[in-house]
Amino acid sequence: MYKRQISKTILSGFDSNEVVFLLGTRQTGKTTLSHLLAQESDYNKNETWYFDFEDKHYRNMFNDVSVAIIGQILAVEGIDVNKKNLVIFDEIQLLDDPSNLLKLLHDHFPQLKIIATGSSSLQIQSKFSDSLAGRKKVYLIEPLNFDEFLLFKGEDKLLNLRNMIVESGFTEDNSQLLQSYHQQFLRIFEEYLIYGGYPEVVLSSNSELKIEKLDSIARSYIQKDIREIANIENLNAYNKLLEYLAVNAGCQFKLTSAQLAVGIAAKTLGKYLNILQETFIVDELRPFFTNKNKELSKTTKIYFKDTGINNLMMRNFNPLSLRRDAGAIYETYVFNTLKFNPKVTSGLFFYRTQSKSEIDFIHVNNTKFSLYEVKSGKSNKIPRTMIEFEKKYKDKVDIKSQYVINQSVYQQKGSVCFLPAYLLSK
Repeated sequence: MYKRQISKTILSGFDSNEVVFLLGTRQTGKTTLSHLLAQESDYNKNETWYFDFEDKHYRNMFNDVSVAIIGQILAVEGIDVNKKNLVIFDEIQLLDDPSNLLKLLHDHFPQLKIIATGSSSLQIQSKFSDSLAGRKKVYLIEPLNFDEFLLFKGEDKLLNLRNMIVESGFTEDNSQLLQSYHQQFLRIFEEYLIYGGYPEVVLSSNSELKIEKLDSIARSYIQKDIREIANIENLNAYNKLLEYLAVNAGCQFKLTSAQLAVGIAAKTLGKYLNILQETFIVDELRPFFTNKNKELSKTTKIYFKDTGINNLMMRNFNPLSLRRDAGAIYETYVFNTLKFNPKVTSGLFFYRTQSKSEIDFIHVNNTKFSLYEVKSGKSNKIPRTMIEFEKKYKDKVDIKSQYVINQSVYQQKGSVCFLPAYLLSK
């Protein structure tokens, strides 16, 4: 089992009696992470207990419980509730009333540390009440980021070099050293862009198995989360929408065009989009305005949370050199990197002028702005829109950094850093 970067964050708050809630799509590694957290915590094997609610036996046991019944169940399992123990509940959304179970555990069994995992925010929204407010800490578990991908692939040298360069920033020495590893980075980075970051896909040994695993993940999602929970009858239109979003990744989303392509009413299309966001398949990018009312009213962009799923929807796993949408795949990667486990104080936007000049991403953290323009080729020209933005907003915002994310160029030009995409770090 490989460590995830979020483990450190979760363990730092483990002394709290809040329920640790791991939320995310199927197959992002929540179950494995829960076991890793147990191993890395202060709880030993004899103090760690695991209940999988996909097992009907445990699901029936914990449904419709009282404080007394919970105490009896745990005693039968061998858990001393008066001593510290770590209890893991996997796929807790499958219970009829998971909110009640977690509330009772939190309030009446303070010696127990609880980890719960959930795969469907649709079920969680319908089954969880406000009674858990202040009693749980939610962590979104996403597909692997590029650092985690390198770790899972055993690319220790590339991971060490990447971390070293990211930490020290641009220098001529770093630039020269990087040349020796550039082709290795490009090879492994392209695999990441084509097949994505779902752990089982990453660990599959060849492209055929990776595609099969991606298809299995998508089918499981549609069958379990969509057909059974969201109660969508028109799966054909839903699948058409997924394909439409994949083909138009990085473009401004136009409702009328989507309606024509998918063949459904605007209200239904809006419902489907909401479901895709609530189940962490896609996410949206809003435009940047200093006027917040305008920001909320303008057209957004929509990106898949995983490039492998994006490519699956188009049935296109060709090398990027043969694809017209290579730029969109790069953009999707940058979007997900900048959005990975976001801070409450941060935001991500795109910038577009009336003359249709764009900056792909503006990352705002507190009052600091970072600008990102994305190119899939070898780019060493400072984008005119960045220059114009700096002039227009120099007295209004604090521009911390500017980047041109590209395939191969690594250099500094004035205030702009040209950065190979495989070195991008938030």
